[in-house]
Amino acid sequence: MSELKDKSLEEMVPIGRIVKPHGLRGEMKVKVALEDETAFKEIQEVLLYDEKTRSRFVTSIDGARRATKGWILHFEGIDSMGQAERLVGFHIYVEERVLPELKQGEYYYFQILGSSVFDENRRFIGTVNDIIETGANDVMVVVREEDLTVREELIPIIRDYILELNFEDKTIVARSMEFEEVKPE
Repeated sequence: MSELKDKSLEEMVPIGRIVKPHGLRGEMKVKVALEDETAFKEIQEVLLYDEKTRSRFVTSIDGARRATKGWILHFEGIDSMGQAERLVGFHIYVEERVLPELKQGEYYYFQILGSSVFDENRRFIGTVNDIIETGANDVMVVVREEDLTVREELIPIIRDYILELNFEDKTIVARSMEFEEVKPE
């Protein structure tokens, strides 16, 4: 029996999301925060979870290859396009212990998502709500609600702007973005 069936989502980390079916044999286009194909071989089981319906499905990855943007994965037990279509939008969760160890300066998205962001004077900027992949570097979407309005700030995840990253406390100190106001003449 699978040990993941009894695990809660709090004990696991999200590594990606199923985007769409790929082909007729149940393969799926996925957006995954793993770069190395060998990492998929180390992962014995995954939990597929749909936030909307709260549906859960435990399976294993039995095929992985790079695609133009993302990965093409095949999950054990999914053998048709129809089965794959039903899993579109599901998030892929694994146990943190199975993730490859990172090099200095690298991070997983789950380590940054939900972190509190402060400026260099320790004033609260907001909470990391999302991460945008731009190609050159990742950008944090930092959101703060105040007085019935939502303020959103984009902060690049580069040395020039990130002063401290504390994964244990889920806190980030970032240099304030300085903008120059351009007035029409």
